[in-house]
Amino acid sequence: MWREEYKDCLDYIDDYWHKITYKPSEMRLRHRITNVQDLLLLLNRQVKNVDISRNFIKLPHHYFVPNDSKFTSIFYWDSFFMFRGLMGTKREWLMKEMLENFIYLLKTFDIIPNFSAPASMGRSQPPFLSSMIMDTYLSRLNPTNPYKPVTGVRKKLYELTKKKWLKKAIEVAKEEYEVVWIDKMNTYNHSVPGYNLSRYGDRDIGYAHSSELESGWDMTSRFYNRCDQFLPIDLNSYLYKYETDFARAAKILGDHQEEKKWQEKAQERKKEMNKYMWDDKRGIFADYGYAYKQISKFRSLASFAPLWAGIASPEQAERTVKMLERFETPHGLTNTTKGSLASPIPDLSKIEAQYHPAIEEIFKHKQWDYPNIWSPTEYIVVIGLLRYGYVDQAKKIMENSVRSKAHLFRKYQTFFEKVNAETGEPSASFHYAGQKGFGWTNAAFYRYIQILDALDTKQSIYLEPKSANPPYNLSILH
Repeated sequence: MWREEYKDCLDYIDDYWHKITYKPSEMRLRHRITNVQDLLLLLNRQVKNVDISRNFIKLPHHYFVPNDSKFTSIFYWDSFFMFRGLMGTKREWLMKEMLENFIYLLKTFDIIPNFSAPASMGRSQPPFLSSMIMDTYLSRLNPTNPYKPVTGVRKKLYELTKKKWLKKAIEVAKEEYEVVWIDKMNTYNHSVPGYNLSRYGDRDIGYAHSSELESGWDMTSRFYNRCDQFLPIDLNSYLYKYETDFARAAKILGDHQEEKKWQEKAQERKKEMNKYMWDDKRGIFADYGYAYKQISKFRSLASFAPLWAGIASPEQAERTVKMLERFETPHGLTNTTKGSLASPIPDLSKIEAQYHPAIEEIFKHKQWDYPNIWSPTEYIVVIGLLRYGYVDQAKKIMENSVRSKAHLFRKYQTFFEKVNAETGEPSASFHYAGQKGFGWTNAAFYRYIQILDALDTKQSIYLEPKSANPPYNLSILH
């Protein structure tokens, strides 16, 4: 069993949660103690009881951060991936606490910021609010959840309580979807005239650099230093997931008219994504450069997001999977292909020396490029493969990733933010020092172990028979 073989790694991950989980600020005492459960959570001595920084936005609920050194604010998309390490564990209660913090941020500032500090209030990050809501709602109701399973009459009462919370939380996610990401007023520079698709942007600046910061891929050659001039395939896959989540929530809540509305919106986005973002010649999804009226030829793991979201047809998925070998290494999946990166200019002698640094910076390989392996994008690929029935391919990636990261852990006694696929060692520093003990790396490792154990013991990871056409619904959450 994988859990026994990597017990030392899992023990470290379990202990690391203590280092990155914090109690809420004093505002909870004044405003948020509403029941015994709130009080018991506040008295939990396994989490820290200090505010990290005076520049940090005070939060009313328990929260966790990516690591215990540099990244000590809550980060939006990091939190979604860190949820993968909470589901089905004794710390599952943190999911609802974190969601309440995100709801608080949206209601207070009209945006879920990149991270919880004033410096990032003009931009968000890849949006996963609806996914975190549905994961939180469904995880406790999952019959395979080993912690506090709810059955019988208690389950019926619990479902009623959870539905009330779901209705409130989904309405907030709809607000974020409409105000921030559909952005008809173009407050955040997310809308593009003539398209029903969204781009990354920024409320205060709205130019290429800040758009790339919002993408989470800071920095990458993927957008050719012009992120604001692309309709990204991953962002629109995430928004499609919002629409299908809204439909699913409406079905749970018995609102069939609302369910149909969101199903239609999802189909509209899917149609437009196929029109602009499916490269039939090369057999892969890609970013669309609306400023140039052409699809990008740059190859990155973002192209697999439509499989994670369930957008791809079985034929599109099959063709996309054929591209997988370009990213595969013995240590996991590289974030981009090596062949997509620009070659350095061989001779700058005819260009004035004062311009050399700027030109070299443009062509320099960046931290979200080959040869780096990043856990969140790799995880999206793995789930996409499983949703379309490519179990063997997904299992190979997970096995390589687990063994490589366990080797590093046993050498350095920690996990790392990213790994160099050419050396199998921690990746070099870029515009900040390489980080240790990283939340989404820990969580993906933990999640892979769960999935590998389920596969090896012949547990079904699907909710419906495999004879149905993909994408399949997974009994494990996305």
